[in-house]
Amino acid sequence: MFAKNGIPLYIQLKEKLLEDIKLNYKVNDIIPAEGKLEKKYEVSRITVRKAIEELEKDNIVVKKQGKGTFVQEQKILYDANSIGSLTQRLSKQKHLLTTKSISFEIIEKEEEHFVKDMLNCDKLLCIRRTRLLDEVPFTLMINYFDVNTVPDIDKKLNLESLYAFLKEEYNIEFYNAEEIVEAKAADASEAEKLNIKEGSPLLSLKRLSFDKNNYPIEYSNLVIKADMYKHKIILSNDKMSNL
Repeated sequence: MFAKNGIPLYIQLKEKLLEDIKLNYKVNDIIPAEGKLEKKYEVSRITVRKAIEELEKDNIVVKKQGKGTFVQEQKILYDANSIGSLTQRLSKQKHLLTTKSISFEIIEKEEEHFVKDMLNCDKLLCIRRTRLLDEVPFTLMINYFDVNTVPDIDKKLNLESLYAFLKEEYNIEFYNAEEIVEAKAADASEAEKLNIKEGSPLLSLKRLSFDKNNYPIEYSNLVIKADMYKHKIILSNDKMSNL
């Protein structure tokens, strides 16, 4: 390898290794030792080491002392500072979110349910979905609506992005929301659906979303595999915001 266009050798090597990992390696696979990479790419040991350090910084690989360097499962970055479709957000990160299973349930007037008070309605529609991220079980989603807000959605819903469908079919957009994030352990049902062990760590995201008139439209409850997910929140100084 030769330096070109002023790009350091270790950065060039990092990109080559990243391409090789994406094409030929799975999560928890071990990549070749530094000595083998040194010979394969005809670079110095220092260049190899710096390239691997860069991959570590990006959470692509992880070094385990005495064992080697392993491909790491990638965590999804979720920006909690704006409202948007999870499907659309992940597609921007070049990930594919698909639906493995979907079911619809009507919660009748006579049935008690805490979401009815939140949405100021008598009859609820509950949509349950199991979602895959790049073909790996990732999240369980439950979305609640006033059944009169989304008539016949069970017969019409044909897009992976629920929010995009709501805007297209019902002219529903969300302008603000309240969200609570909690850690929890997977119960038996969640573990089976997400293909993990019972008791594995999950993140629970509970959100109440409002339209432009500040009227509550949707309540959602998501559980996401904690080892595939990270939450981004932007904080500001209250004193500065009050100037």
